[in-house]
Amino acid sequence: MRRVSHQPGTARRGKRTGIPLTVYLPEDQTARLNEMCKLRHVTKATVVRFAMDQLFVQLNNGQLELPLGLSNTE
Repeated sequence: MRRVSHQPGTARRGKRTGIPLTVYLPEDQTARLNEMCKLRHVTKATVVRFAMDQLFVQLNNGQLELPLGLSNTE
């Protein structure tokens, strides 16, 4: 029988890549995200990664202006 380690960072990750991130969304955004993912047969992680990529492209091209208090130079 294989021994299971309970030490942090020793679990097998499978196909996961990257650094885990927790995001808390309002209920309405969560519902919209869930519905869109269900209709398109994609994971929430896939949609969030795509949205982040688009955000960075728009910021870098000056196509998006962030609200006061958020800076695209940080």
